[in-house]
Amino acid sequence: MLDLPIVISPVALGAILLVFFNTPLGASIDDNVIKFVFAVPGIILAQVVVISALAIRLLKSTFDSIDLRYEQVARTLGLSKVRAFIKVTLPLAKDGLIAAAILTWARAIGEFGATVTLAGATAMKTETLPVAIFLSLASADVEKAIAVIFLLVIIAVIALLIMRKITRKRYQI
Repeated sequence: MLDLPIVISPVALGAILLVFFNTPLGASIDDNVIKFVFAVPGIILAQVVVISALAIRLLKSTFDSIDLRYEQVARTLGLSKVRAFIKVTLPLAKDGLIAAAILTWARAIGEFGATVTLAGATAMKTETLPVAIFLSLASADVEKAIAVIFLLVIIAVIALLIMRKITRKRYQI
């Protein structure tokens, strides 16, 4: 189930969310708790749904790379499972957690399909960078579209450079 967002089209995921918010339960949430459909929280929800599988995979990889013996030694020295996790495992996973957060955030910024399906494409209301590109091209404002594309590329390059710096530091001797 957790891998489904990787293989299902983001537009389909957005449509699933939109259909959910048209059910009695979804409509009750949208009307009484927090508005998701054609609203800013819908952008965040769509991004989380689409990116969650990537985040989970990155976090799993990070924690799988940590030798369990470190935590077991901490347990033999009197730490509880929770304290051993906090004092031993989390510090060992720090670089991977930061890298996963950066990569997940950078990927979420570029999410378009589910976002435009659930939150819509309203300028200055539910306009994300990919939606701004879409709206610019739809109105034949190629210069604005290129500027926003350039901004997305700069964000991606910075995110990748930070990730490279973090992972390179980890393996230096």
